[in-house]
Amino acid sequence: MYPGNPGAWRKLSGPGVAGAFHAVTPGRVYDSRVANPSPGILDNNQRRTISVASRRELVNGDVVESDFVPAGATAVACNVGVVDTQRSGFLTINPGGINEINSASINWSASGQILNNGVMLTLNVDRELTVICGGGGATNFVLDITGYFR
Repeated sequence: MYPGNPGAWRKLSGPGVAGAFHAVTPGRVYDSRVANPSPGILDNNQRRTISVASRRELVNGDVVESDFVPAGATAVACNVGVVDTQRSGFLTINPGGINEINSASINWSASGQILNNGVMLTLNVDRELTVICGGGGATNFVLDITGYFR
């Protein structure tokens, strides 16, 4: 509580407050087109759980910055991109280990599309997300982090 006029005020957001947003220079944490950590197109009804803790090199996916999203982060601001789409479909992105499809994080309507969408995503305690492909489609995808909540 902080004294104020009138009365006292509670600080709800800021660097020293739980749940504060921390913007970062955008960094790639996953690209299914490169060798590391788990390459390959995500096909219809497939799931992939990935860590967003480390920033990765764009060409081969090697880790270039550990704890890019630090321990204790509860959510991330993210740009999700689909590349080389096949048929029409969608990706659902959940906290790691959650396999339910309740909404779409990004949709595409045809083969060969390249699309992006800005989303806010909840993390599990291990800083992981589970990506699920649905709607009959398949795609490569990338995740670029622009900030985190902690």
